[in-house]
Amino acid sequence: MFKRRITEKDTPDLISQMGQDLEETHVVVRGMQAWAGETGLTDLTEALRVAARAINEATGAAQDAYRAATDTKEARD
Repeated sequence: MFKRRITEKDTPDLISQMGQDLEETHVVVRGMQAWAGETGLTDLTEALRVAARAINEATGAAQDAYRAATDTKEARD
């Protein structure tokens, strides 16, 4: 996909992929957080909690951006 110039038309697909990647990352980080909590690594558990929350917020922002991009694309079509 990146072998050519990225256009505005590409934006919804790119944002969708970002959202999916963020959701997968959230699952992994939550798993790490659970493991750290079970092993008593309090500082790591807290840091992973903060990271999971930030990833969750980024996922929400990606969803909002996707809706905005698809609304814009539909309005042009």
